[in-house]
Amino acid sequence: MSNPEKSIILTPSRKNYFWGYLIGVLLIPLLIGVVVIWFINRKRNSIHYQITDTSISKIVEEDKTELELVNILETSVSQTGVQKLLGIGNIKLKANVSELILEGIENPESFLEKIDTAIAYQKEQLKASEKIKPRKPTHDPGTLEKLDYLTGLWQQGLISDEDYDQERKKFS
Repeated sequence: MSNPEKSIILTPSRKNYFWGYLIGVLLIPLLIGVVVIWFINRKRNSIHYQITDTSISKIVEEDKTELELVNILETSVSQTGVQKLLGIGNIKLKANVSELILEGIENPESFLEKIDTAIAYQKEQLKASEKIKPRKPTHDPGTLEKLDYLTGLWQQGLISDEDYDQERKKFS
């Protein structure tokens, strides 16, 4: 589980909706522009990206799509000509059965480098935790102490050879 204190909430850049804002500004004399700008702002603010130390989520109104960092197999940046001019782009994160596209991210290449670093770190952490699994004991706890005690009794002559062999077989 990730720590909510270590999360970042992002929204798409306003630059991603350049054409919508431009059309809205041009239509302001007809009063339709105000509605267009309001609609574009509402759409932009309904999309959130939550990035934690273990996962990345896209939240669109009430719908949430989440990818764990260790499950991400492929990352890439795509930009249209206008997006390149504005310094924004879309980041595509692909896992085995799903993918997540973060739209309208400013400086997508540098942001993707940070995501790739976090993915590599999480995968190393997973490998390290798999290596440290504790070994299961081959005997019940206290078996060696009981065997030592039995051997001591036999060596002192307090139990016979037959009793010693019979009891020792129970520990094998």
